[in-house]
Amino acid sequence: MVLCLIALPIFAVLGIFSIKYRKLAKDSLNCLFKTVTLRKCESGLDDRIKAGITGKLLKYSPKTAGFFYRHYKIISFLILALFIWSAVEGTIGTVNYIKYGNCNGPDSSGFCILDPTGHYSGVSEVDSFLKPEQTVCPQPEPDDPILGDEYAKLTIIEFGCYTCPYTKDAEPVVNEILGEYEGKVNIQFKSVAIPDHLDSYTAALSANCFKEQGKYAEFHNSVFNLEKVTPNALTALAEKKGLNMTQYDLCMDHEEYKDEVEADTRAGINAGIEGTPTFFVGKEKIVGPKPLKTFKTVIDKELQ
Repeated sequence: MVLCLIALPIFAVLGIFSIKYRKLAKDSLNCLFKTVTLRKCESGLDDRIKAGITGKLLKYSPKTAGFFYRHYKIISFLILALFIWSAVEGTIGTVNYIKYGNCNGPDSSGFCILDPTGHYSGVSEVDSFLKPEQTVCPQPEPDDPILGDEYAKLTIIEFGCYTCPYTKDAEPVVNEILGEYEGKVNIQFKSVAIPDHLDSYTAALSANCFKEQGKYAEFHNSVFNLEKVTPNALTALAEKKGLNMTQYDLCMDHEEYKDEVEADTRAGINAGIEGTPTFFVGKEKIVGPKPLKTFKTVIDKELQ
C-alpha cells in the first residue's frame, strides 16, 4: 500500500511518455482504491516493486539488498513520510511564491528554488553580534525623511543602505508603491551604516546633510544612479543639486549627523533586521527587494 502511494504520482508522470508506466500507474491507483475501501489489493504491485528494487540492489551490494528486503516496510514508510513532507513544503512554497514572490514568505531571505538567483531575497547583512534580546517594532519619526505625501495614512519604514546593491534593487518597487498608493502611503527611509560596505556611513551622513538644506528627495532619487558611491561622487552630487557647499562641507567634516545615523542603525537592529533592505508595513516585516504584489498583499490589509 505504502509503495503504491509513492509510486502512483511517479508512474502517472512517467506514463505521459510510456505505455509501460501507464499500466503501472493504473495498477497503483487500483491498489489504492481497493485498500481505502477495505478490500484486498490483488495486483501484487507492492511485491513487484520490492522485488525489482531488491534485484537491482543485488547487482551492487547483496548486504544492502538483504537489508532492504527485510526492512522494506519501515523504509517505505520513511520514504512516504519524506514524500508527504516534500509535497506539503512544495505546496506552501509555491503558494508563498505566487502570493509574495518568495517561497518562504515576505519576511524571509532564505533560498527559494523558484527564485534561484535570489533576486527577491538578497540582503546585505548587518552585524550579527549586535542583535538585541528582544525586538521592538519601529515607529515613524518626525525627524526622519519621508518619500511621498507626508500626510499619507500609512507610513512604510525602510531600513536601507545607500551603498547596498539590494537596497538599490528595491528602488523600482519603492517608486511603484508610491505611484500605486499615491496620497495613501509614504515611505520613511532609515539609513543603516554597514561596516562591510565602503562609504556606507559617509553616504548616510551625506543624506542627512542634504536633508538639512531641504534636498533629501533630490539625494535619494539620484544616489542610486551613481556609478559608484564615494565621497567625491557625493560632493559632486551636492554641487549639481545646488547645495550651499560651504554648509555641506562643514556638515560632512564635523559629522554633524553622526548620532542620527547611529540611532537609525540601532533602531534597525532593535527591530530585528538581519540585513538591508528590510521594510515594516505596520507590524509586518518584508525582507529583500520583493515584487510589488508582495507589498500590495500586506499594504491592502493594513489600509483596511
